[in-house]
Amino acid sequence: MKINKYIGVLLIVTLFFSCEAYLDKEQDFEGLQEEDVFGDILTAKYFLDGAYGKLITDVSAKGNSADYLPDMTMSGEGYPGRLNNNVPEIYNYYAQGDYLSLMNWNKNNGQAPNFVVRYYEAWKGIRIVNSFLENVDLITNSNEEEINGLKGQAYFLRAFFYHLLTKRHGGLIYLKNNLDLNEPLDRARETYASNYANIIEDVNLAIDLLPIRWKSENVGRPTKGAAMALKSRASLFAASPLVNTTNDKQAWIDAATAASDLINFANNNGLYALADASAAATLDVGHNGADLFVSEPEAMKPYRSIFVGPGISKVIPNEVIFMEVNQSIIAAGGFLHPEPRLALTVGFDIIKGNGGPMNIGATANFIAKYETKNGLAIEDDPSYNPQEPFINRDPRFYNDILFDGVPWKATSAGAVNKTGFTDLAFVNEQGKRGLDLVDPTIAGALLWKVRNTTGLRIRKWIPNGLNWRGGWNGDFDFHINNNIFRMAEIYLNYAEAANEAYGPGGVAPGASLSALDAVNKIRNRVGMPNVNATYAGSTDKLRERIRNERAIELAYEGHRYTDMRRWKTAHLDENQKVEFLEMRWQGEESSIYPTGFSYDYVDQADKRKTFTDRHYWWPIPSSESEVAPSFTQTTRLVIIFSR
Repeated sequence: MKINKYIGVLLIVTLFFSCEAYLDKEQDFEGLQEEDVFGDILTAKYFLDGAYGKLITDVSAKGNSADYLPDMTMSGEGYPGRLNNNVPEIYNYYAQGDYLSLMNWNKNNGQAPNFVVRYYEAWKGIRIVNSFLENVDLITNSNEEEINGLKGQAYFLRAFFYHLLTKRHGGLIYLKNNLDLNEPLDRARETYASNYANIIEDVNLAIDLLPIRWKSENVGRPTKGAAMALKSRASLFAASPLVNTTNDKQAWIDAATAASDLINFANNNGLYALADASAAATLDVGHNGADLFVSEPEAMKPYRSIFVGPGISKVIPNEVIFMEVNQSIIAAGGFLHPEPRLALTVGFDIIKGNGGPMNIGATANFIAKYETKNGLAIEDDPSYNPQEPFINRDPRFYNDILFDGVPWKATSAGAVNKTGFTDLAFVNEQGKRGLDLVDPTIAGALLWKVRNTTGLRIRKWIPNGLNWRGGWNGDFDFHINNNIFRMAEIYLNYAEAANEAYGPGGVAPGASLSALDAVNKIRNRVGMPNVNATYAGSTDKLRERIRNERAIELAYEGHRYTDMRRWKTAHLDENQKVEFLEMRWQGEESSIYPTGFSYDYVDQADKRKTFTDRHYWWPIPSSESEVAPSFTQTTRLVIIFSR
């Protein structure tokens, strides 16, 4: 049967590479001829589908694995609470700046961080794509429209794989054809500029070939809009200070144009509308406010549904351009598997199963970036009281962050929030924190090695009311949308690029929004006022507010670590420090302590990150240059961007 044949082929495809080097020579199909695989549209399609299983984004992982050093930890948005499985050791390597040891991490040391796995898996995905494109002309039982749709996916995937690789490691080798069996392994690394040009070439091909919408059985595959979103993201990276060292305005113009083209495309085709939670302006989140201690405020539900939705059937929210497919691509009825995604595969909650959860808590210094509801940075708003830090904040704060006192239902085997309320930051007279998430005294507790240490939890991706019993067993009435591209990012991409190219009030040719207009559109839809005039008077001032807006709107979505690198701000003290929240009962409410608790942001000096200029680009695994000496270790020579 063709399905059985496909399964065998796909297994072989996943083993095309050794774990040591992507340049291994091509293996045989174990008796299957290329005509057997590519002569039929169904098996050719299944072959290409294998590449999706290699697509590990900044917030996803291979299979059911958790990420032992996710971007949100590297960026300082959060800190992991797992105390075993090499997690503290891996974090320490990162904090000390030993990136080469991390890239050389192997199975003998324990599970590698996902960015290491991503490196190898991306090369495997590229090989699958190239094999497909080399043989697509063998398909005989299909039409031009269907074949073009497959080609468009292939070009999109290759560009995406290379963007994931080059934004971390700089210029590599842009393979458009797989290496010949007898070809010598003497290829030298190319510049980032060369790789970027090829990414844009592939993306443009994908834009031309992909449909605006897919028919129902293919919903979830990348569309024309997804390819345009990838172009926007890649061009913004190429325009940024890390790469665009001369601040070439044309690079910013190109990035503004790419984002503007997608905004116009979406508007013209009725696609990707921003979720409207403007009613959140009415949230009562003042002292003892009616909405302050509400698990999921009603006015924020349109916004929250972008990330966590009711019901187990996977749904693509209107704002989402492209989302991660579920792990079983083919089984159970289509590309988007209907079974619920239990959690983002970064594993920052307790609902992954006992083998992988990281329980990443939000850091206190990161949440300081959330403005007050008045539209001012907390240091600029005289009404802000650091001894009542959770009141009157940006409405997105109440979607993203769990703090002590918020009702929250989360039960699991040996991991029970017994009070029914978030209880993480309170420190008693003995110096011990509140209940945390795990009671280690319960016999057989599965998650006793998982702790919340920061005093705060991430609410953005965590469903309220989960009943998890272990493994994949539990009672679920939710789904989680692992969004790869959503429209808010595109407006922020446009705002950043347009501000650099044209200034706060300038408008890119063909666009209808200024940089300031685009930022305000994102703010207004969650009930926030326009950017305060204090921050909008110049390119320099608005730049800082746009960067802060990205931090908040895209929090915990895998953007910030890349953003800090491309802005060249990761070395700044504010981005190296790690602070946890501690609250202590002071005996009674008072003018000094309005809630009766004191709140302290406590510096964690032992977790502080080392970041110097050499850490902006990551090394490749040492084994790569050992197999192919011409494929040299990352240096400045391979990352220079020139036009």
